[in-house]
Amino acid sequence: MIESLILIEGQNLSEETLRSVSLMNAKQLVVGRTPRSGVILHVAANSPADLGTALLEFAQLPGVTKVLTLALQTSSTRGKKFSAAAF
Repeated sequence: MIESLILIEGQNLSEETLRSVSLMNAKQLVVGRTPRSGVILHVAANSPADLGTALLEFAQLPGVTKVLTLALQTSSTRGKKFSAAAF
């Protein structure tokens, strides 16, 4: 399992549109809006590849100009967690 906080910026972004994107092996939750036409999402995926696919899906939406990873958290099969943040 890999989880990420991502920032999506663009023109006329609809939280409902971002919430309704169908991701194969990932789930998204809208966390909130930013002051400058952005939306922060929490995305949980089965694998890093699934997370990458989800980010590409968001990047291809009309009006999206930027998709940034704010934080990542991975879980190994033994339950250990590792965190990293990129700002």
